[in-house]
Parts: sequence; structure tokens; C-alpha cells
Amino acid sequence: MKAAVLYEVRQPLKIEDLHVPDVDDEGVLIKVASCGVCHTDLKVIEGRNRFTPPTVLGHEVAGTVEQIGARCGDFKVGDRVIIGMRYKCGRCRYCLSARENLCERRPAPPTLKKIDGTEVTRWNVGGFAEYVSVPGYLAFKIPEGIPMEEASVVGCRVTTAYNAVKHRGRLEPGDSALVIGCGGIGLNTVQFLKCFGAYPIIAVDIVDEKLEAAKQFGATHTINASVEDPVKAVIKLTDGGVDKAFEAIGNPKTSDQIIQATRPGGTATIIGGLGNGPFTISSGRFVTSEITITGVSSRQANDVDEVFQMAKLGRIELKSLITKSYRFDQINEALADLEHGKLRMAVSLWNRQSD
Repeated sequence: MKAAVLYEVRQPLKIEDLHVPDVDDEGVLIKVASCGVCHTDLKVIEGRNRFTPPTVLGHEVAGTVEQIGARCGDFKVGDRVIIGMRYKCGRCRYCLSARENLCERRPAPPTLKKIDGTEVTRWNVGGFAEYVSVPGYLAFKIPEGIPMEEASVVGCRVTTAYNAVKHRGRLEPGDSALVIGCGGIGLNTVQFLKCFGAYPIIAVDIVDEKLEAAKQFGATHTINASVEDPVKAVIKLTDGGVDKAFEAIGNPKTSDQIIQATRPGGTATIIGGLGNGPFTISSGRFVTSEITITGVSSRQANDVDEVFQMAKLGRIELKSLITKSYRFDQINEALADLEHGKLRMAVSLWNRQSD
């Protein structure tokens, strides 16, 4: 099979031939149709997230079940599925309390092999490939009527935003809300805020085109942070700050800004991964103001099916999130376009050509 392999930080991925992975008794082999190109993949390439080279990136997988393990009775060959969770140990206190996204003993996925026998690791599930083998619990059936390309992004960026708004931010109808960063995660956060009844919904970015997109997805107010201080603007607009603030970039400066723009008793939710580096909060006001600061780790298992149902009912938009589809051999072009802010969201196509 073809797969995109990363050998070094900040180097292009190489399309190479690998063996199709084996399937264990409780697993499924997925013939990949579409795999989202996510900022998390970029962070690995930039060296912000650790990896063991050579490795295959990609985690927003949609495809069809090609083979089923002997003890995997939940699927049949031909089922359309996404990969909607991460590996779990199944035994730690988090797995046993239905919070598998916080698994503290998460196993590494089985390695792949090149034709010459060289071992290749998988970062997350290794979705930039023609085939992916995973345990059955990672796969979720795609409802009828939702195309593969749209379904693939549900596996990470859409459901992560849902987790942020519903579980971590605990949004209540009528809460005022702020979102800094209007990429894929940010736009999804905006549309879930609209679904759950937030008002006003303030979107912040430095690119006017992204702010216009935020309006399409439900933002009631926008602020260009290259023109005015977003914290001062939000406090003035809301007479003291928002009830719920969300950071969707993974930047220490903007993560501090959402805390400073949250009103007393509110919640500041950092969705973007900050990595292991230091993070400074510029004011200790959040202590006496009883502001809750929280983070987000992917999604909870029930989130995937709930988001699919919202999509089927037309409560959320998927199609217009995707700016462009790329053939698998254009994967480096897709990553470059993502890095330079040319895309809302993008997908790479495997086992078929783009239209």
C-alpha cells in the first residue's frame, strides 16, 4: 500500500510502499477513502509534538471495512466508518469511568513495515495511508447521507469542538461566548455555541476572511486582533467579559487572553494544544474572580454519534468546512496550504482520485 512517511522534523512527507497491516481478532482493516489534514499533523512535523521516525501521520480517517477480526462482531465488510477515538488501555481509572480520552496508559499502535522490512511507527492511527488497521472500538459507522470526506473531519476537529463546548465549557443557553482562532476547530466551536444557545458569540482572528467565515457559522460579532486589543474590545462589548471563552489555536498569548476576557465566575477553555512548554498567566485576577481554566482532550465516545445525529438533522454544517480535497500524492501541498492559512479544513484522498 501507499503511505506518506515522515522521516525528519520540517521535512516533506515521502510517499512510499508499505505492507498492508495485519488485523487482530478484535480489529478491523479500513480501506481509507479520506483523511483530514489537521493542524495536529503540522505540529508533529514542526517538532512540537514528539514522534519516533519514520512515522505515518493522519488521524481523521473515513473509509470502508475491508476485513474483520474473528471476534469483532460489530461490523461487516463494506461498512462505511470513521476512526472516532484514540487507543486506550481499557483498565485505568479513566477508561473504567468512560473517560477513555484521558487514558493514562495509552498503548502505542502496532508498527507498520516497509517492503524492505524497515519498521515504521504510526503517530496516532497512521491515517495517511491506503489501509489502516485498528481495534473495533475505534471505529464508528457513518450514517447514510453523509459523504466520506465530510465524515472524516468528524473524527477529530468537529467532535473536539463539541467536547469543548458541551463538556468542558458546560455552556448554558444565553451564555456570552468568545472564540479566539477561526480555523477548523474555531469554526466548529462557533457553530456548536450557536446550536446550544450562546449570545453574543464573539469571534477573534487576524484574517478578515476567517472572520467572515465565523459569521457564516454563527458568530454575532467579530474582532480583528491585528487592529484592536481583543481583551479590551470583548470586555467593552460585554460590559465585563464573557461567561465562556475558548482558545482554538494552541498559543500561549491567546490562551492568556481568553482568561483575561472571562468575567468573574466564568470558564476559559483552552482547546489548542500548548505542548509541554511554560505557560504564563499575565494576571492573578482569575483567582479571586473564581474563573475556571480548563483544557480539552479530543472527545468522549458518545460525542461521535451525537455529532453525526446533529449533522443528519441539519443542525451543524460539514460540507462548507472543507475548503479543498487533495490527492494522496499532494499531501505536502495540503500541509503547506494549511500552514499558510489558505484553508478552513482539508482532506487527503486515498484509494481514489479527487473530482
